Amino acid sequence: MKLATAARGLAAGLTAAAMVLLGPAGSATAATTTVDNATAGRFTASANWGTSSWAAQKNGADYRYATPYTGGSDAAWFSASVPAAGPHLVEVWYPADAGYNSATPFIVATSSGNQTVVVDQRANGGRWVGLGTFTLAAGDHPVVGISRWSTATGYVVADAVRITTATGGGSGFSLPLPKSALPRSEYDDPHHDYAAIDLPVGTGTRAYAVRAGTVTIINDSSCGQGVNLTGADGATYTYCHFSAWSVSNGATVTAGQQVGLTGNTGNSTGPHLHFGIRTGTTRRCPQNFLLALYDGVTPPAATSLPTSGCSYVSFGATKAEPLG
Repeated sequence: MKLATAARGLAAGLTAAAMVLLGPAGSATAATTTVDNATAGRFTASANWGTSSWAAQKNGADYRYATPYTGGSDAAWFSASVPAAGPHLVEVWYPADAGYNSATPFIVATSSGNQTVVVDQRANGGRWVGLGTFTLAAGDHPVVGISRWSTATGYVVADAVRITTATGGGSGFSLPLPKSALPRSEYDDPHHDYAAIDLPVGTGTRAYAVRAGTVTIINDSSCGQGVNLTGADGATYTYCHFSAWSVSNGATVTAGQQVGLTGNTGNSTGPHLHFGIRTGTTRRCPQNFLLALYDGVTPPAATSLPTSGCSYVSFGATKAEPLG
């Protein structure tokens, strides 16, 4: 049950200043290139990679597969012609199966070096799955690789990739989730026991950087897979319970860039995104910040956000919700 008094208090103080609110990473696009494993001259792999048409979720007539191997990468590569250097949304397509690999390394050849995103190929098959937004170099070259170097069991699969040139720059702010994922009413809910918020979305929902900054990877028993985003304002924006990361440790990101896929890792009782804001060691209530983003206005400064009044403990009430 929503606490109306708390919601009114959290919604207070929103500024009416205009801003440009970024949508999901890559929503404004200039060009899209799709490369299938069967596209002539665009896919290379060793003889260790077989060909199959068994899975119904495949893109095109078939896909490539290989057994995991820890003695080397032996990556299969998709090449593409990138017309201009800059940010690009990179997505992959694969059929999912319970017998496939749960930790498949996808390699993106960025302009600053290779970045690896681990994907669970037992889930989210038969659709485009975003690896993230990456700065790519111009020219015709291998862009996305699928490595066999995995300690998990089951085939690693290479099927198709899609590369979209992103426009709109990297300034401003973005909701941490697609706007279509949740109604506004979810962004003013108190947290269960301290200043933060739990946003109930299914596993595999894209999570975006709320503003530009630098990412530090989190992987522990509490947060699970997540990131700390140190914003340009010096505040720390924390994301927890990912099913997969979309960025590497130390990566510089822009607002609206995908940083992960939501999930249920760590101390969590159901799929959701845990989101928090800290200034120094002080936890801040993120609700006013998120409501402003949802409404398309400039969010309040992190240092001005309240430090209490946004948890059910504050009101002596409880709520059945995912823990995190």
